[in-house]
Amino acid sequence: MKILGREDVWIHTHFLTDCVRLSSRRMRDIEKELLPLLRQVGIVFGIHFTQLRDERTCRIVLECRPFAATLDRIQQHLQEVVREVPSRPLTTRVMPEEPQRPLSSSQ
Repeated sequence: MKILGREDVWIHTHFLTDCVRLSSRRMRDIEKELLPLLRQVGIVFGIHFTQLRDERTCRIVLECRPFAATLDRIQQHLQEVVREVPSRPLTTRVMPEEPQRPLSSSQ
C-alpha cells in the first residue's frame, strides 16, 4: 500500500491510500505500529480508518492536525508501516461441488 497524499479536513488529517479495503487485523496492526511515534512526538489523539462512498480508497485519519514538520515525520513513518500491506485484498475463489449421494445400506 502507498500513501498517495493527505488532506486537512476540519480538525483531522486524512492520509489517502491506494488501498481498496483493510481487514480489522490490518487496521489494528497499523494502529499498533503508529501509536508509539504519536506518543513520542506528544500527540495524544489516535487514528481511525474510513472509506468514502464515492471513493475506492481507504483513508487513515489522524484525529488532529499537527505542525508541518511533525506531520511529515508521521507520514514518512506511516508509509514505512503500510509498505508491506497489499493494496487489494486477496481474492477468494469458491468452487461449488456436486452433492455426494449417501451410500445405501442395502448393499
